[in-house]
Amino acid sequence: MNLIVGGTGFVGGHLAEYFFEQGEISKAIFRKGAQIRILDQCGVQNYEGDLLQKTSLHEPLEGVETVYNLASETPGITEDAEFMSVNTEGLRNLLEEAKEHGVRTIAHLSTIDVYGFRRRAIEESSEPNPEHPYQRAKLEAEKILQAFGSSNPEIKIRVIRAARAVGSRDPTLTLPLLEMIESGEVLLPKGGMEKISFSHPKDISQMLHKAATVESSSALYLVKSFDASMAELAEMIAKSCEKRATIRQGGFFKRSSFPKYTAEQIRGGLLLNEQESWKRIGYAPAYDAGRVGVDVAEWSRKEPWITRES
Repeated sequence: MNLIVGGTGFVGGHLAEYFFEQGEISKAIFRKGAQIRILDQCGVQNYEGDLLQKTSLHEPLEGVETVYNLASETPGITEDAEFMSVNTEGLRNLLEEAKEHGVRTIAHLSTIDVYGFRRRAIEESSEPNPEHPYQRAKLEAEKILQAFGSSNPEIKIRVIRAARAVGSRDPTLTLPLLEMIESGEVLLPKGGMEKISFSHPKDISQMLHKAATVESSSALYLVKSFDASMAELAEMIAKSCEKRATIRQGGFFKRSSFPKYTAEQIRGGLLLNEQESWKRIGYAPAYDAGRVGVDVAEWSRKEPWITRES
């Protein structure tokens, strides 16, 4: 039995769909007020809970063998001060309760953003250099997991650092991009013409699942789907949506409508090299920029009423 913590998030919803397609039974913890329609469609057993309230974790952890922790505040949506509490105090609560309930594996989603915003090629041996409160919180969570794993060797710990996720239901990059395409003009921040690494949440889901289930000595994995510039990605999405839009970099008087953190990711985007560990566990990304374009266009046609407020 799997437990998805953060199942109503952008990646979490895709992970629920991935398990449904694999024929696996899952539970999920959602916070009060969250939309759980996707979880219901995937036959997920849903539990309202909060990592900062330990008692709310008791029931959902019953009978669970593997926990997939995707819970984290989203930069660009959440105030900076809120990042650390979920990624430290909340994570400690989850680990303590998971141990108490006999969980055997914990797969945790982190980000290659822990390397900072300085454009460079990333390997598993690269040293993190967090600059933003979100990045520091994610790296601190990794340290907590490492310490927990050392003290509890009977529990398998896997950490996955993912490149910038893009695809359907993404509120901070894909949705603003769709809105600009609809308007006929896509304004990109500086760096929008340079290639960076992206990952689709279905590929992240594949990596999480493989890292949790395949026997391996590695505790840390890096994952991406493809490399592309934001201009190339915008072109693919516009083409799949059968729209025409002028794509250019914004200037001093007319700026991109991406949230600040997303714009920083684009400006200082990281390139993730392919990793030898992918072959060892059989990771094979299914998405490129073209398939992401199709995915986003299908989402746009199925749910055209989506806005930032939804």
